[in-house]
Amino acid sequence: MYRRMRKALIREIAPETVLEWIEAEEYVISQYQSMRFGNWQKVILEHCQWDGIKRAVKRRLRQRCPSDPEDELEWKAGRLWPTMAPSIEPTEIEVETFLARQPDLDSIARRRATALRRRDAALRHIEQRRSRRTKEAAQNKKIAARSMNGKGEGPLVEPSPLEELPIAADRNHQNGHR
Repeated sequence: MYRRMRKALIREIAPETVLEWIEAEEYVISQYQSMRFGNWQKVILEHCQWDGIKRAVKRRLRQRCPSDPEDELEWKAGRLWPTMAPSIEPTEIEVETFLARQPDLDSIARRRATALRRRDAALRHIEQRRSRRTKEAAQNKKIAARSMNGKGEGPLVEPSPLEELPIAADRNHQNGHR
């Protein structure tokens, strides 16, 4: 997948300088990491559903027997979860799964956000360099046009055919009258 993304991006932005190639690589790597981190979150939520079920069952048991110690609730939840789990709302299990794995999910979310910021910065840098290069090229064109004009400043004057110049017209006129 990484290679396909890289080829597609290179086709799309056509890096021209070494810095653009480096930024393009950073863009692809960051996008790829972001996608992987998203998959990690999904896998954690799917594979740790048992943690969510157990937490939801313990919470229900805690409501019924508030004086039971934590290790007793843990033992009861391990025994009673098959009969209690079907009565628990799936969203409640999802929430408990998230809460059970929140530090891991938060860490992945931070990493994903960082990867997306790096991706966006890489593309922004490419665009800024291209814009700067375009402006510099336009300025260099103006400077070259001014120096071709024989003046240090001012607009470029297109050369006129010799027949239209006043001196040439005077010569033509003088030659015709002799």
